[in-house]
Amino acid sequence: MDVIYFIKALLKKKWWIILSTLAAVVLAFVFTMGRQRLYVSNAQMSTGFTIKDQITLREENTNLYEADVKFENVIQTINSPLVIGLLQYQLLIHDLTSNKPFVQLTEKDINSPEYKAFNKTEALQLCRNHLDSLQMLTSYHPDERRILEYMKLCKYDYESIRKMLNVGRLSRTDYIDISFRSANPEQSAFVVNTLYSEFIRYYRSLRSERTVENVSTFEELVNKKKQELDAKVEALRMYKSSAGLLNVEAASTNELSLISQLEKGLLDEQATNNTLQASLQNVTAQITAASQGKTAYSNNNDIVSLRRQINDLNDEYLRTGSNNDALAERIKALRKQLQNASSIGATPTGTTVSKEELIQKKAGLESDLKASSQNIANLQAKIRMLKGSVGSYANKEATVSTLQQEVTLAQDEYNKLKEKLNSAIDNRTAPMDNFRQTLKGQPAFKPESSKRIIIMGVSGLAILMLTTISILFREFFDSSIKSPSIFEKNVDLKLISTINHADLKKYSILEVLQQKEENYDAVRKRQNSFREFLRKLRFEIENSGKSIFLFTSTEPQQGKTTLVQAVSYSLSLSNKKVLIIDTNFCNNDLTLQLQARPTLETFSVAPEDFSIEKVKEIVTTYSVENIEVIGCKGGDYTPTEILPKNHLLNYLPQLKQYYDFIIMEGAPLNDYTDSKELEHYAEGVVAVFSSKISLKQNDRESIQFLEGLNGKLLGAVLNNIKEDYLDL
Repeated sequence: MDVIYFIKALLKKKWWIILSTLAAVVLAFVFTMGRQRLYVSNAQMSTGFTIKDQITLREENTNLYEADVKFENVIQTINSPLVIGLLQYQLLIHDLTSNKPFVQLTEKDINSPEYKAFNKTEALQLCRNHLDSLQMLTSYHPDERRILEYMKLCKYDYESIRKMLNVGRLSRTDYIDISFRSANPEQSAFVVNTLYSEFIRYYRSLRSERTVENVSTFEELVNKKKQELDAKVEALRMYKSSAGLLNVEAASTNELSLISQLEKGLLDEQATNNTLQASLQNVTAQITAASQGKTAYSNNNDIVSLRRQINDLNDEYLRTGSNNDALAERIKALRKQLQNASSIGATPTGTTVSKEELIQKKAGLESDLKASSQNIANLQAKIRMLKGSVGSYANKEATVSTLQQEVTLAQDEYNKLKEKLNSAIDNRTAPMDNFRQTLKGQPAFKPESSKRIIIMGVSGLAILMLTTISILFREFFDSSIKSPSIFEKNVDLKLISTINHADLKKYSILEVLQQKEENYDAVRKRQNSFREFLRKLRFEIENSGKSIFLFTSTEPQQGKTTLVQAVSYSLSLSNKKVLIIDTNFCNNDLTLQLQARPTLETFSVAPEDFSIEKVKEIVTTYSVENIEVIGCKGGDYTPTEILPKNHLLNYLPQLKQYYDFIIMEGAPLNDYTDSKELEHYAEGVVAVFSSKISLKQNDRESIQFLEGLNGKLLGAVLNNIKEDYLDL
């Protein structure tokens, strides 16, 4: 289906579209006639969620997502039953105490049971008490229930106020707009201003309660953490005191320095020991030489003097704690001189030394060597002791480090809680909300527009679009071949005629065909169209050059019986002799409607005995001149199964000499094979399709059969078309 088809379909339904649109406009006008004129007041408040103009106690960054959540929370709080309930109290108190109430009750309202049961004094007291305590009325209490019913009578109930109230954020701003519509301009202004003040009162009361709870909670946590911190500090102090490590780091540093000095002294003493061993070996060699009669020389006086000085200084060094660097350097220099003097003793540059003197010298060297070895052992023992002490210090220092870390963590937790406590105290001292009423609601000078023209236009346009879309939707999803253009696109058969729908219940086919033109009125134009379309089909049949026709269809109830009668009547009007043979054994409506004798199944004549007179014996003469009918009994059988050997259909060529046209009706192709058997006896086949059917797969298979009739197919007739689709 193309665009032109849809346009034509809409044009056919234009009066439906126009009338529906006009009806919608008229109804919108009627419904808006009694609409109450309302006055609108607006108030605006800044929130400070996105922009902060005031000085804050702490630096805070703006989070846009968090700001959106805050905006939504504030809007929901303003629309909450509690805040609007506070507004309800204010409205009711105003009307009960003012000389100019916002709402004037009608006579019907005054006579209502709700008004009569209402107690003004009691209601004022309850409303003021609930307003001060920020509480809602409950329907479970009889007195409060009567107040709620009276509020509903005055349209001060929650649903009525919410219907006229609009609270929302102004796009991409820091402002929230509060608007209210009512029949009284002063009431609208009163509502938006009072709603803001009651919201602020409730919001700050709520925040104050939360802040007090936060301060109390944080104070308990801070005190608890302070006790834990003090306990850990005391544990660290007690451990240091019990281990004697009040200053572990300084003690450890001193002992490491002393170990370093002792190790240096040990190296020096080991060098002196090596020197003494060398001198002892030299003296021993001289004694051996003296025993052999050789002369020995010596500088014993210098060596003895040096050795005495070294011994004295070494005793002094040990006595002072082995930490005198000057004494250590002096001892080192004397030992070097002693080593040089000992090595010189073997040369003949000194005085002659006797064997007894050498023996004494050897004894002195052995004594010095023993003392040096003792000094080395003492130094090594002291170094080992100090290193052990340093190791114990390391273990103690690890314990101290662990305790110190616990103290540090406890201190951090305490500081964080202390900071949160300070923040809570700051919030209590200086509330964090930045709400400000930037626009105060004022009574409107004139009511808002009724927007009647817009409502009427929108209503009409909506119905126009809805009706148009409905028609297009119906046409798009309607798969029936309801118009000639759709038939030609979906059926690959020649369309020789279209027959419109006619009211054949009120008028018979013969009456429609014989009716004079001047007797037709506008209501019966479709019968006239039916006659003209039938004439076109008659013309196609007469000019086909064929005389024997089979009318068939793909499905039942396509109008074959009616069309066969109408074509026969039309041919008879043009003085043509027509023989109608009912070969639709599965549905012999043609026999029943024309009241023909069912003789087809019983007729059997040998070829040499056939004559027109014998055929005249079985035909039924119809009331219309030039039309004769041969009926059938009908049943669940096909022509080849029921017709005798020499049946009538074998003599159709001979009957052409007497009848101008012979018309047969066959059974539907989809369900029966009757028409496929009968087409052998016909010269032309006419396929009848109803405009109401939708093509299915078995229909297409039957259409393929019709296409393969090798020139016998005269064409298709689209039957029972609605007037609206004749030219589509």
